[in-house]
Amino acid sequence: MSKMNQLKILDAKCWSPLWDDYLKESTVFDPLKVREITCIVPIPDRSEVLVFSDEGIFLSARTALTTLRQFSFAHCFPDYGILSSVLKDIDSFGKYKFPWACPYFTLCPLEGGNQGVWINPLKIENIYKLDGLHYARLLNGMKLIVPISRYYALLRAEVACGILAAIRQDTYHFSVLGNNPSEYVALPNTAFAHTLAKRPLLKNFVTRKYEMHRRYQRARFLHYFEQLETTPQDLRWENWQ
Repeated sequence: MSKMNQLKILDAKCWSPLWDDYLKESTVFDPLKVREITCIVPIPDRSEVLVFSDEGIFLSARTALTTLRQFSFAHCFPDYGILSSVLKDIDSFGKYKFPWACPYFTLCPLEGGNQGVWINPLKIENIYKLDGLHYARLLNGMKLIVPISRYYALLRAEVACGILAAIRQDTYHFSVLGNNPSEYVALPNTAFAHTLAKRPLLKNFVTRKYEMHRRYQRARFLHYFEQLETTPQDLRWENWQ
């Protein structure tokens, strides 16, 4: 573990002086001040998280998943719960631990539950093993302990990028970017991305054009229609994006 400390690797399970440094640098999370998220990391033994982005480091008093829901709501991005139900129904992206995605970027969960590490797969330089633990080195130089091996991180990243490509194919239907998913996802020149590019979901689309969009719109309508029938007083108009 001494090697880990020397490398200054952030650990969501264990407090270290690095946490103090990041917390001093952080400001209160405002979703409208954040564009593309690099990663979300839970603070050890607390319900709060740090949100890392190109705009800075932000402290959110909510759990990781609730912070993502707040971010989606502020930017009118797809609702995570509704999108997850659509992905489960499509049955080509697994059955659990679905990524968060919008037309601009995606985040994959490295753990289940509301409070876990979420990471942007296109921001990963590579994943290494040291002293029996795995850590991710990000493009911004940050190092972060991850609870899964490089192989399983690649599987999560593959699903996340496959879904991002499908959403972009539907969103940018007037400017066709290509015929396969990798042409809709700008993979960086990194060892992790080079391996990711060889994965099946980055080679061929598993959804038909517009399928993701149509399924999501239908699921969203049904979701809010049920609320209109049962508790219309609790339904906020802002949800109808």
